[in-house]
Amino acid sequence: MAALSKTYSFTAGTTIVAAQMNENFDDVVDWATGTPTLSTSGSATTVSGTLAVTEAATFDALVSCKANIKITHDLGANGAIYWEGATDNAHETYLMATDPTADRTITLPDATGTVALTSTVMPLSGGTFTGPVTFDGASPIVLEGATANTYETTLAVTDPTADRIITLPDATGTMALTSDITTSVTAVTGTAPIVSSGGYTPAISVTTNDAQLILNNTIFN
Repeated sequence: MAALSKTYSFTAGTTIVAAQMNENFDDVVDWATGTPTLSTSGSATTVSGTLAVTEAATFDALVSCKANIKITHDLGANGAIYWEGATDNAHETYLMATDPTADRTITLPDATGTVALTSTVMPLSGGTFTGPVTFDGASPIVLEGATANTYETTLAVTDPTADRIITLPDATGTMALTSDITTSVTAVTGTAPIVSSGGYTPAISVTTNDAQLILNNTIFN
């Protein structure tokens, strides 16, 4: 609200005429009803127009805004929204913005929860986890591969019935699937007898890499 400016000033002994008084009253009315205007309804006060606050303002109840709030100040403690918290002390929480190079929009989701910091979320490009990471769902990890297409490799997890630990070896190689591992003997020849659970088998030798299983008397059980 602009400073009140009156048309006429009076001093002791000055003759005052009605027209001058009326003009000064008009100045007061114009000042009170100009922009921004203040109007009241019950305990509510409405400000119409642009309101510039150059000093601290204290609000002890709800503040409702139907338009944008613009903070025009150097970014920092004097250009931020901050919360004192339940304890009035020297520690506050500040909400600040990095100096923008274009118009930016940050949308809050239609959900209840806690805001995550960049130090507590999964890095989108590079980064290192320094502690355990928990993934929700039966297929939480999806690998796109070198080509962005409709084909991905998904690591799926069977719902565990107890805590399980899968240890990766200290070695370089390719992971084998259960379908890649031979579990049956398809051809045998030779003269050495091999004992199975049912007794002696004919004299044979093994032409498969599962010879140790046969010697351990497990492949014929």
